[in-house]
Amino acid sequence: MSLRKFMHKRNKYKEEPNFKQLAILYPGFRKIAVTDIAGKVKINFKDVESLKILTKTLLKHDFNLDVDIPPNHLVPALPLRLNYILWIEDLLNHCGIQDLSTVHGLDIGTGAICIYPILFSNLYKTKMTCTDIDPKSIISATENIEKNNLQDLIEVILIKKESILKEALEKNEKYSFVMCNPPFFETDKGLGKKSKQEPPRNAPTGNANELEVKGGEREFILRLIEESLEYKHKIKIYTTMFGQKSSLAFLRNELTKKRIFNATWTEFCQGFTKRWGIAWTFEPKSELDLTTAPVIRTRAEVSKMKKDKSMEIVFPARKNLSCLNEVVTALKIWITELKIKIKEIQLADDDYPCWACQLIGYNDTWSHARRKRRMAMRQEALKKRRVDKSESSNEIDKLQNDESESTESEIKSVESNEPLLVCTLLVGEKSEHVDDSGDNDEDDSEEDTNNEKMLRICMLFESGTGGKLSLETLRQYLVNKLNIRDFFHKKNPSKPNKKKRKRKKIKKDQSLVVCQNKEL
Repeated sequence: MSLRKFMHKRNKYKEEPNFKQLAILYPGFRKIAVTDIAGKVKINFKDVESLKILTKTLLKHDFNLDVDIPPNHLVPALPLRLNYILWIEDLLNHCGIQDLSTVHGLDIGTGAICIYPILFSNLYKTKMTCTDIDPKSIISATENIEKNNLQDLIEVILIKKESILKEALEKNEKYSFVMCNPPFFETDKGLGKKSKQEPPRNAPTGNANELEVKGGEREFILRLIEESLEYKHKIKIYTTMFGQKSSLAFLRNELTKKRIFNATWTEFCQGFTKRWGIAWTFEPKSELDLTTAPVIRTRAEVSKMKKDKSMEIVFPARKNLSCLNEVVTALKIWITELKIKIKEIQLADDDYPCWACQLIGYNDTWSHARRKRRMAMRQEALKKRRVDKSESSNEIDKLQNDESESTESEIKSVESNEPLLVCTLLVGEKSEHVDDSGDNDEDDSEEDTNNEKMLRICMLFESGTGGKLSLETLRQYLVNKLNIRDFFHKKNPSKPNKKKRKRKKIKKDQSLVVCQNKEL
């Protein structure tokens, strides 16, 4: 399915380029253009040389930029690059910066063409600093900058592999934003592996330095997040693009673990390709609130995020659970009773009152907790009564067998030393407005709860042999212990089950037929 309709509204490639016009104006493009039987001018997107000529032609025609693309280097897709640039413009406008010629941006891993800085400086006269670890790319990027007379606006720095921000920040004290398009694949794993997906529509371009990085894009972005914690306010807005859908939830969880709550994400849609972008800042929300910044998200991703909300527990403060400390104290007692290890996470920043810990559980002590309690109470009662020894012993033996069966998997888990569940628990007060548009309409009583003090428990799955199901059952256990089931049912009333109603109607009709037959 084409994603063109989800492209940024200001992206000039939201409408397909006029290949016929380009073939008339540019002889180089004319050589690669072909006309099909319907008279439509096309090019072969699976040919690397055709992609190079297309990119160079569009840069010349739409931006009056003249660039060289060295052999065996990545050929940038301009619609994608523009989507990223326009989103950064939206973020800067959102924080009150309308004139982008006054800002200073940083591009990590600029590549041989230096595409992002050249486009930024060409469009907005923005001052850019760009970095790369490849000396050949630095030489090529410098040539392209000078070729377009942008050397007064763009500076190129050769950096070491170990650093992402350090050397660039040594040159300048502060930046308005940082942008990054890291290699998608993990070294020695990404390019050579067999894929079950359909082959790409475009010819693959780029060398190992541009496509692979140690640990893949996740590891690279995690390093960027760690360095951002060190430099914080030296860069106003941190952003990065990534190409794997699974990285979105992972990175959002990582930001939450680091207590970076002032963040947002978007999608970059172009043609049949989708990429993702994430941004965060350490500025106070009163000055810059990224959670309300403009974004583009397709329905599929939004619905997926709504499903992920099931790992949260949001409830109103009440007696004995009226504040953060009381909730944390209660959680510690319940989790200790479940024989789950608690490793508290020290949080340095006190701007957002929050308690965090890592939970490690080897036994499923929380599933069917009520049944286990009943079994224990019944067993104790039978031991005390001893009325009928034979009957009591039989029942006790049965209960012991049931108990041993229920803990068999737990014993195996302990013997294998593999945790059943490893997760991060975050507890705090609800500090941001959650937009539940599309849910059931709220009545007056629900509006009253919105004005109450709300508490939030966020549960993030990390690993474990029990999978996410074990986290869901632990969440349900906590909901029961918090005694907030009625609050959940009131807020999200269950919809009538159509299948059950249909079955009841069928049974009713069948009983009527039987009655009529008896009367006959």
